[in-house]
Amino acid sequence: MASQSSTSNKVIIRSWPKLIFLWPTALAAFFFGAMTQFAPEWANGLGGIFLVILALNLVVITFDFPRSTSLTVFVLIITAVLALILINQKFSIIEPLERWVSSLEITASRDFYLGIGIVMSLLFVGMAIVTRFDYWVLTSNELIHYTGLLGNTQRFSTAGLKINTEVSDVFEFVLAGAGRIIITIPGNPEPVTLDNVPRISHLLRRSKEILSRRVVKIAGSQGGGGGEDTATQMAREYD
Repeated sequence: MASQSSTSNKVIIRSWPKLIFLWPTALAAFFFGAMTQFAPEWANGLGGIFLVILALNLVVITFDFPRSTSLTVFVLIITAVLALILINQKFSIIEPLERWVSSLEITASRDFYLGIGIVMSLLFVGMAIVTRFDYWVLTSNELIHYTGLLGNTQRFSTAGLKINTEVSDVFEFVLAGAGRIIITIPGNPEPVTLDNVPRISHLLRRSKEILSRRVVKIAGSQGGGGGEDTATQMAREYD
């Protein structure tokens, strides 16, 4: 019961490498490896599909797609498709293109797919281990930065602390709910920027809850006995 209470009173923030967004490719590698084993006659088609998934996944981690850019790209794709249809009606270019695509032999063995899946899984495990040695913990009274194998720490008061979030890439948000967290610490010349933080909406909501419960201790004396009375009050300091 105490562990649950402790967990509810803190938020752990970790920044992950961009490779985390390649999980669809890793899943596809395992799935296509199994399909190649049980349906070898589909090997050519599976190879083409896997190549498309890998290409799209690499595009996601290579370029940023903010909301405005994503809308522009979507409109351009629709425009290109309509233009291709109109050009095909006049010059019949789709049929030769279709024959060329059908002539391609993009195949891979079961072991190739499984090899890719295993390598990527090992990289995911490595990332999970590394992020355990560089992370931030937010409590109601302080922000703590843990780094290194020996657990080096930096502690900052949450008084005046501001936490903002940005969704810099729509597709990264779709794949992992990820975005950028910007922490402004009073007295620090530069804000702390953490990229590729998964479940950013949940972390922001929990951060608001915790910062709204910041405990302020007020010590005072009572009567002539000189005793101290400590009271706690809720201070909402989240901006």
